[in-house]
Amino acid sequence: MAQIRCNVCDEIVDSTLVAEHVAARSHAVKKKVSEFNEMNVQVKPSYYQDISIVGAWIKSLYSYDFLSKDSAQA
Repeated sequence: MAQIRCNVCDEIVDSTLVAEHVAARSHAVKKKVSEFNEMNVQVKPSYYQDISIVGAWIKSLYSYDFLSKDSAQA
């Protein structure tokens, strides 16, 4: 019997059990985490050059002091 390495789980799986392995919850969770991490790596650099109104507003939230008494504006 041939064995295959699962690149998501980094473990050896018997070729006759591949369908069961892929359907397992542990494999699905590791796959989602991997996809999420890959998405973040691809998306984050694009935010550095973002000059949109929404991007500027989000950046201003981080620099604004909401806890000071004098920061309340009407």
